[in-house]
Amino acid sequence: MSLATEFENHDKPQMTLMYSIEARSYDLKGLASHNFWVLRDETGERVAQLHGLATDRTRNRFKPLGYFNDRLGFYEFRKANHDPSFIFPNQTFRIVIQAEKSSILKRWQHAASQIETLNQLDLNYSPFGLLGLPITNSNSAYHLYARLLGLSCYRFPGVMQPGIGNDLSYCCDDATLSL
Repeated sequence: MSLATEFENHDKPQMTLMYSIEARSYDLKGLASHNFWVLRDETGERVAQLHGLATDRTRNRFKPLGYFNDRLGFYEFRKANHDPSFIFPNQTFRIVIQAEKSSILKRWQHAASQIETLNQLDLNYSPFGLLGLPITNSNSAYHLYARLLGLSCYRFPGVMQPGIGNDLSYCCDDATLSL
């Protein structure tokens, strides 16, 4: 066996599996945007989504619009669990990071591991997603998730994103926010 053949048989470079995290904008009837995060595998398939949603305190169910006495609920929807998806054709999105599977999953798992703790905070959801100072809504959760993922908070151009300026950092200590 030649040296070249031995190299070809034993030292082939391994294909790197690239996963990605994308920021995505759900259009709210042309008035505003609900931003959320999507985890995609090496084939581009959706694996999971991270959302902040208005949640009814009595029934503990998310709803399309928050009113008085609702809370901000933090959610991870996984395709494997047949959870709901907020991904629809023609949505604006941006791949924020693409890297090796292990690196992306470490980020994602860190953010997802905080969901129970964040929900225990029982944060008030700004009525209609607009009222209150600071505005606390799904885009605030999106901003906090960005920090938990170790990413910059991507802002979509040309669309109103109420609450995105509130990163909810007062809810978490520095140890929680760091990967």
